[in-house]
Amino acid sequence: VQPRSISRDGRCGQVRDGRFRCGRQARGGERGAVSAERRARFLMGSAQPNDAQPRRSEATVDSAPPGGAEDFDGRLLERLDDWVIEPLLRTHGRRVLLAGGVAGLVSRTFVAPLERTKLLFQVQSLSVSPPGQPMRYTSVTQSISAIFEKEGLRGLFKGNGANCVRIIPMSGLQFYAYDVLKCEIYARQGSETLTPLQRLGAGAMAGAFAQTLTYPLDFMRARLTVDMHGRYSGIFTGMWAVARAEGVGALYRGLFPSLVGIMPYVGVDFMVYGTLREMLPVNPVTGEPDTVPKLIVGAVAGAAGQTVAYPLDTIRRQLQVQDVKVKYPDVPKYEGLVDCFRGIVRRDGVRGLYRGIWPNYLKVAPSISIQFVIFEKACDTFARTSKVVEQRQRLRMV
Repeated sequence: VQPRSISRDGRCGQVRDGRFRCGRQARGGERGAVSAERRARFLMGSAQPNDAQPRRSEATVDSAPPGGAEDFDGRLLERLDDWVIEPLLRTHGRRVLLAGGVAGLVSRTFVAPLERTKLLFQVQSLSVSPPGQPMRYTSVTQSISAIFEKEGLRGLFKGNGANCVRIIPMSGLQFYAYDVLKCEIYARQGSETLTPLQRLGAGAMAGAFAQTLTYPLDFMRARLTVDMHGRYSGIFTGMWAVARAEGVGALYRGLFPSLVGIMPYVGVDFMVYGTLREMLPVNPVTGEPDTVPKLIVGAVAGAAGQTVAYPLDTIRRQLQVQDVKVKYPDVPKYEGLVDCFRGIVRRDGVRGLYRGIWPNYLKVAPSISIQFVIFEKACDTFARTSKVVEQRQRLRMV
């Protein structure tokens, strides 16, 4: 320890290298040396345990180093970069998968009340007897009002948590599979252009892939949406209850009509959106079409896909929920796709296949448009973030 001295003007300090230093300057020098040493050990991955750290003087312990908070923030940012952000955004495929999940989450939550209204329209005939009796839900506004009066605001979003658990992986896998197929087509033909038929085929295969992997979640989400008596407490506990009561195969009931319906639906979505997007004028500043025209194109794509696939979606829903909705003996249980199609037409006519399509149009138009736009924005954001992280990592290695 350096001997303490008193300067001519009464300041207390130490003499170092033949020069007088006040107490604050002396302690600052010690703190700076310790901080630099600890940072060097951290960056080299050789930080010592607390008992092995060099002991500081009392003056150093009493006052925190001026750059301590900044050092802590820097270390936290480094760890976030190395352990979280960089692994998630390392490759293009991971960014597409993550962006698809984010797009699905945002779009479906936005239209959750309309999603539940549409589903109740589709399956309400299973609990109405005899045939020809008036339906409980007759319009979008009446349905939303009835749900709100009976279950409150939460009732409008009932099943949305299960829907998000399903839609996040499904949307991510769907965009990921489409991107992989698109790149494969590019490689085979040697150009980065797709025909409408190629978009249709790639979208159909991507939709089938994602739906097959996530179908049990979709099945349970439908059950939760129509569960008015609290039979199921959550998506995973509900899946366990269904598997115990009805067998594991029940979780895949309606998979075939679901695949038959999802393939044209997703295929038409990608085909219409991709084809119309190429016709949009490009903003000279961003080099991309503006957001509002892309939202309109996405709404048109969603409406076109739903018009093609809606009857099969109605069949799928009735197969999924008939075990909990059928209340009367004269309402039959359907054995499969063809049997369900015949039963709906015989009982409700062809209109029964399209019951609930209008609220579905109101749901699908914003849902698909938001999904495509959020996906593109998320992909751009993740790509820029990945580059920034790479630059920070290179600077730390210098």
